[in-house]
Amino acid sequence: MTKHPRYHFSRWFSLASVLMLLTPAALCAFTQPSLSISSGNQTGAAYAVANAITKIFNRKCGEYGMRLAAVPSQGSVADIDSVLEGTAAFGIAQSAILQQAALALGPWQGKGGKGGKGGKELRAVLSLHAESLTVVAAQDRSIRKLADLKGKRVNIGEPGSGDYQYASVLMELAGFAPSDLTLTTYPVSLASEALQKNEIDAYLYLVGHPNLSVLEASSGERKVSLLPMGAPLIAKLAARAPLFDPERIPTTFYPGLVENGEITTVGLRAILFTRADTDEDTVYRLVKEVLANFALFQRQHPVLDGLTPRAVTEVTVLPLHPGAARYFREAGLGG
Repeated sequence: MTKHPRYHFSRWFSLASVLMLLTPAALCAFTQPSLSISSGNQTGAAYAVANAITKIFNRKCGEYGMRLAAVPSQGSVADIDSVLEGTAAFGIAQSAILQQAALALGPWQGKGGKGGKGGKELRAVLSLHAESLTVVAAQDRSIRKLADLKGKRVNIGEPGSGDYQYASVLMELAGFAPSDLTLTTYPVSLASEALQKNEIDAYLYLVGHPNLSVLEASSGERKVSLLPMGAPLIAKLAARAPLFDPERIPTTFYPGLVENGEITTVGLRAILFTRADTDEDTVYRLVKEVLANFALFQRQHPVLDGLTPRAVTEVTVLPLHPGAARYFREAGLGG
């Protein structure tokens, strides 16, 4: 279970934005070769973490002769496809969706990628933060629990996102038939605005916390809450997708929410990944810079606070990239 300190999120975000602009990363020459990290939409924790990785790495962009750049995407499925197709060097995706790709299941069933290997080419680099299954609901529609979503307008995110993929699983296990809900597929980056405009009544988001979308949704005139999941539903979700772990969302990040305390739910680990043919030295340097500057890395976003150097090595859904494994061995972290 991920634990977080009591940050004032808006103050943290403003300070972090300023500090990022003042770092040596800003001195990288844009003529240097650039490798991208495909990392979900711009309101999500994965995109913030990708920027944290680029900041740490780019402090030595002159020495390494290249820089990293975080790029937004539609989510985990799109991140995996971008890496497989070679349009991104790295990606960040939820563990269960990476597992599907590696086993040629779900969106990758019957598909071959580069060399016909598909997801078998994928390699893990770092295990990162937990992404929690989060349901944001408007209070003026008398939504206090998941069962109250019946007959409501619920946004499940874009096709190609983890939100979209797991929304159907959640709704099925919660006892809903497809006709019980009016589903929309706004990008989650727009869901908070749609909720405040009364275009939807709730939205589902698989994301790390704190998160800008939830902060925006909870700061508007329309009051919202986060819906808890009871122990029976959590057990069903874990049985259907064993990589889900129980999580708690701290509401202290969102002072505008109706309720206080922690929200019980489930979450998946976010994984930084690449292809097997990515240059070993490049991956080694990325891992080295993150782990050698781990305290600085953690300070880039509160979602990283509970992460440990040992935890970043714990990946079971993909083989480790040789560059990552080499650094882990040298640092006494396995590999």
